[in-house]
Amino acid sequence: MNGPSLLDSVHQLLERTYLIRSGVDSIGRFVIGDAGYRHLYRGEIVETVGTEPKANGQGARTLIRETPDGLAARIYYPDAMIRCLEAYPPHQGLGDANVDAFAVLVEEADHLLCIAERAREERPVSLFELELHANVSKHLVLTRFLAGVSGRLDNRRRAWLRFHLFHKGAPSDTNPAVRGRYADAVRWALRMLDASARLRPAERVLALRQFHSASAHGKLELIGRLSAR
Repeated sequence: MNGPSLLDSVHQLLERTYLIRSGVDSIGRFVIGDAGYRHLYRGEIVETVGTEPKANGQGARTLIRETPDGLAARIYYPDAMIRCLEAYPPHQGLGDANVDAFAVLVEEADHLLCIAERAREERPVSLFELELHANVSKHLVLTRFLAGVSGRLDNRRRAWLRFHLFHKGAPSDTNPAVRGRYADAVRWALRMLDASARLRPAERVLALRQFHSASAHGKLELIGRLSAR
């Protein structure tokens, strides 16, 4: 019997970790590739999240638009990115060939789930909050895949992962405000990850769920409190 797809595994892990109540039963229904993007969004103005270029995930983004029936969203994963993940399945290991593509897959899935949950709750969410949350999420998910059955990372692999996720390239957007937002989201995410790593497992899960449910300001206050412990 075949197990869940990579995207379904990520979806389940995120919802289980944070207790997300997105109402999304199958995230794959929201995914489009190159042809779908050209067909659905050609010539239309949409709000986008996750447009910072990333190796092996160039152009991947979450697309949102208002419709008469409410909010509509899609995740665009470039065909080349999907081919990369098919050639180098993260279930079989993470390395230089697939770490960027997998991080992008997690990031955009995280965006969509958070947007869907906030829409159900009729609560606002900012771009900074989405980026901060996704930075924490992709580290959590990729750590789980990289650690495998042992559940633990040695210092070398932990440093390798953080380099690829957060340190190997500066934000390249031409808008300095956008570059600053990306940098701030990384800086606060690293503080959250470092602070939560010092907690006992049960406390860490609780802190992550509090982080998820809090507003943007609440997230920063929580990180500040955890960092001071």
